[in-house]
Amino acid sequence: MSFPRKLYIDSRFRAAGSASHSDFTFQLPRSIELPAGTRAVVDSVQVPNVFETVEKTRSILYLMVQDAGSAPVERVVRLVAGHYNAFTLASHVQDQLNALGDGEFTVVYNEPTGRLSITMIGASYVRLLGRDPSRPNDALEVIGAGEGGIDIVNGVAEIMPHHVDVVGVRVLFLASSNFGAYNCLGPRGETDYIRQIMVSEGYSGYITDKLNHPGEYIDVGGAQLQSLKFRLVDGTGAVVDMKGRSIAFSIIFLD
Repeated sequence: MSFPRKLYIDSRFRAAGSASHSDFTFQLPRSIELPAGTRAVVDSVQVPNVFETVEKTRSILYLMVQDAGSAPVERVVRLVAGHYNAFTLASHVQDQLNALGDGEFTVVYNEPTGRLSITMIGASYVRLLGRDPSRPNDALEVIGAGEGGIDIVNGVAEIMPHHVDVVGVRVLFLASSNFGAYNCLGPRGETDYIRQIMVSEGYSGYITDKLNHPGEYIDVGGAQLQSLKFRLVDGTGAVVDMKGRSIAFSIIFLD
């Protein structure tokens, strides 16, 4: 039986009812039955880089604040989603910390080291709380704080242990729950990834990722294709927000 050797997928033409440009079903006009031994490769992928420094999934700082003579109180600082460079990030973090009204914070970006320093005057003690399932969507990686807690003592500049992360998304994965025979293991044990996409263009640019290794094939022999499900996810496995922009890619079938 004859079958097309190439499929061109464009999320603008996704099936009705699809969640988004990064989580969609693509309906083929007819069913395609693939012979035994057929392999597929996701050849060329085009994705606009709309990924911001601060996204919903990495936007919150959790603090424990204690003033003299009072019990410690947990506070939440929400960073505004957007694209920042290191200097504008430092300014924004400072503004959001000062909006709490618990002391006066100064946040400075040190260009030679790539790190932020945070100085607090006024409160007796502030602790930047570490990563924990009970504190979701933290921005610790964004500000270079690492995963552990950091104590900020009145009048002492506390230097963050790591470089700031203004890039946000460095690698993407194209995933499908019904295309292929699970030929890979993702960084978190995922088995439905069909293509890795390196984010090689800066913010607002257009990522064009072409297949660079013939071993990146997918076993599809004997499959019957019509409704294909795709997701575009980041390195944590979360479906990315394309902010209304579309993605496109091609699939080539090989004997």
